[in-house]
Amino acid sequence: MSDNRGWSNSGRATAAAEIDIRYGHQLLQRASAGWPRYLAITSPSAYQAAQPHLTTPPSGVAYIRSLDFAYLQQTAAGLPDDAELVVGLGGGQALDAAKHMAVAKDLPLIQAPTIISTGAIIHGHCARFTGRTMVGNRDNWVWVDCEYVLVDYDLTLKAPLHLHTAGLGDVLCEYSGIAEWRRNQRNALTPLPDEPALVKLDEFHASIVENFPATLNENGQLSAESIHFIMRTLQQRDAHRVRLSSAPNADHAFLFALEEANDKSYIHGEVVALGALIISWHCNEGADTFAATLDRCRIRRRPTQMTIGREELSEGLAYLPEYLSKQPDSSEYASIMRGRPIVGRRFDQLWEFLENA
Repeated sequence: MSDNRGWSNSGRATAAAEIDIRYGHQLLQRASAGWPRYLAITSPSAYQAAQPHLTTPPSGVAYIRSLDFAYLQQTAAGLPDDAELVVGLGGGQALDAAKHMAVAKDLPLIQAPTIISTGAIIHGHCARFTGRTMVGNRDNWVWVDCEYVLVDYDLTLKAPLHLHTAGLGDVLCEYSGIAEWRRNQRNALTPLPDEPALVKLDEFHASIVENFPATLNENGQLSAESIHFIMRTLQQRDAHRVRLSSAPNADHAFLFALEEANDKSYIHGEVVALGALIISWHCNEGADTFAATLDRCRIRRRPTQMTIGREELSEGLAYLPEYLSKQPDSSEYASIMRGRPIVGRRFDQLWEFLENA
């Protein structure tokens, strides 16, 4: 097996800032003309969108419906063995599955997102799942360094706006840590020290809110500049991440608990942003301001916009403390959501805020 991939120790994957990302028009058409026999790891809708841009068809296609480890292994075994390349075509689930297939087949990987909705595009690891339950951590996750990421404006601009702005949601969701830090600072028996990293994170978020709207075209729709902005922002995110015991990030835990509780998949970026909004509201730290931030970046933030029903959200939030309690003992999981569940009357108040604010 090549040394730029493995079944474990995914911390060895190349940092997001070093990933080769190629931008332009008609890129998929030109690149695919020179590809050897390849496997397309995708979804029906993504493949339908990509097909007109593929100069040569794949030698095998896998439509991914789950990230369950056993299912991915079975899918890999059913794909042709004479391919020389794996290509991920689609959103986060397809791109994560493509990493698994590249490792299983010991083949180079090219990622061609059809939507810029998640950091999975520029992260080499693929979390291990049993059903919808995440298993282990980066020490035992699959990883692979892709050859490059291909961002074709003609392909990506076919998708609805909210599937791309979800990518900004996957960045801005880290406001949950700022909100929890401010709450902890307010409630601390002794003042918490100033945290320059949190100030820089806040400034990074402010620059997104200030600059993204200017990339939209005269009709308020996405442009090639918008796609480039979102992709570049996702690539820059890791350099701004903050991991402090006083600033836990439970936004992603919210997503995973919601999916487990309801046995249902959601759009990653916008639901982790919703998680950050809920956490900031629960902390009483800037929820109205953060809601305005999401609005300005055109990120959907109301549960019903995401087809998340009242009972679904209630089930997810009721399960979240248990989900957090089962995770490793780290700052990421020491959240207000672990010790103060949003249930009963508190949930009624939250739903009113989310749907009507």
